[in-house]
Amino acid sequence: MRITPIDFSQNALLAALKSPTRRILDQARIAGSMELTVPALAEATKLDIQSVQSAILQLTRLGIAQPTRKIGNAQAYKFNLEDKIFRA
Repeated sequence: MRITPIDFSQNALLAALKSPTRRILDQARIAGSMELTVPALAEATKLDIQSVQSAILQLTRLGIAQPTRKIGNAQAYKFNLEDKIFRA
């Protein structure tokens, strides 16, 4: 009997929990209900802007992050801290 491994690569939640996204979620949890911009997240997580933008796009698709307003040229995001992912 041959056992085939389970392919979790198509799972959106698992993809969102990879390292850059996990750092952003940790920072969002620390910030609480504050709005965060991409440059602020990049500085706080020590990630480059492109990685933060990509992670924010994933989190927006999952409904965890929502764009709120523009602060200067930067888009601010608010994170849904009531989601199951933050209750760990």
